[in-house]
Amino acid sequence: MLFSAAQLHSTVPNTCGLTRYSIDFRTVNLDDIWTKCGAPNVDSAATGTTLRDYVRATDFTPLPDEAVALYFDGTEAEFTPSPSAAPLSAS
Repeated sequence: MLFSAAQLHSTVPNTCGLTRYSIDFRTVNLDDIWTKCGAPNVDSAATGTTLRDYVRATDFTPLPDEAVALYFDGTEAEFTPSPSAAPLSAS
């Protein structure tokens, strides 16, 4: 199944008494980030942005801070980098 993260993206209560899990693979296009191109977010009540979670697959470089800042709307929590989130060094 493919869909925009701006649609069909909501959490529903787990009322069945069984463990539920899902796995997803997400990508972003840096040009789309810079131009704020994307589907309107019409059915999600999420706050802040997850753009700091994305890294380039070839060298694990995070998105530029200037690109992430375009999506700040006052709902994001203060960002504190995790020591374990540092890019891996090539050896």
